[in-house]
Amino acid sequence: MRCPKCQFDHELQTSECLKCGIVFARYQAALDAASKQAGVAAPVLVAPRPALIAQSDALRELYCRILALPLALLVARLLAGTGLRMVASMLAMVLHESGHAITAWLTGRWAVPLLWVTPHGEERSWWIVLALTAAIVYAGFLAWKAERWAWVVAAGAALLLQLIVLSLPAGALIVFFGDGGAMVLATLLMAAFYAPRESALYKSWGLRWGLLVIGALSFMHVFLLWTGPFETIPFGEIEGVNLSDPSLLTEMYGWSATQLVDRYVRLGRICLVALLVLYVWGLLSGYLEIPPNPSSEKQRILANRFGDMPNPLD
Repeated sequence: MRCPKCQFDHELQTSECLKCGIVFARYQAALDAASKQAGVAAPVLVAPRPALIAQSDALRELYCRILALPLALLVARLLAGTGLRMVASMLAMVLHESGHAITAWLTGRWAVPLLWVTPHGEERSWWIVLALTAAIVYAGFLAWKAERWAWVVAAGAALLLQLIVLSLPAGALIVFFGDGGAMVLATLLMAAFYAPRESALYKSWGLRWGLLVIGALSFMHVFLLWTGPFETIPFGEIEGVNLSDPSLLTEMYGWSATQLVDRYVRLGRICLVALLVLYVWGLLSGYLEIPPNPSSEKQRILANRFGDMPNPLD
């Protein structure tokens, strides 16, 4: 119960204020009588609960947006030097192989992402190109019918990306976007934290925070590999599979070690800049979503209407 005079709110209040001591029924009756003398209706001073709940939820969301992404990246950075880095490496491996597979699909090649290896076709199949294009167009159409404009934009961006990838050398691109795809996909997982309020992702607390943690751990694991000591880069052969990705890019596709490291680091920094832009946007949008304080608005209205009236209990 919120006191209509001092605005003190306590759940144990029943008929009188625990702070200023007024009796609610007497105070409201006196205020009604004073307002009738002035010829205006006395407004109810107790702030509506739904408005207070909405404001509380918006403030909590703003605090989450202030802390969540920086803390997730910081904790992931700290865990990279502990035994839990093996967990991060397994999560990153899933995104790594997914990056290989998605890039192969975009270039028109079949691919099956597995743990530690992603078999893919060597020749482009236009049937795969047409099937992927049709799937993207259909998804964009469904988003347009549902008026999900963000997904419509995402479908258009996917089509543009497919056109760009089809014009690039496929072999080196598929190999590069193992770790490169892991950083991009991890960035998208962290970006999912800023899903719209009406989305199922936002309403699923565990999934929303879980994707943020997975994305931060995976991204930091890969990024630290390419920004760390050169000796930690996994050149050589993977037993029973093939040459490692760095060795394939340098020995088969002619990239120098400097080019290799520079391109991975540059991609990682682009992802971080994108996250920074999203973080700032999230803070601004979260702040603008906070509704005005209902109590303050009521007090302002009363001050305008009854500013010159004496206190009815005096």
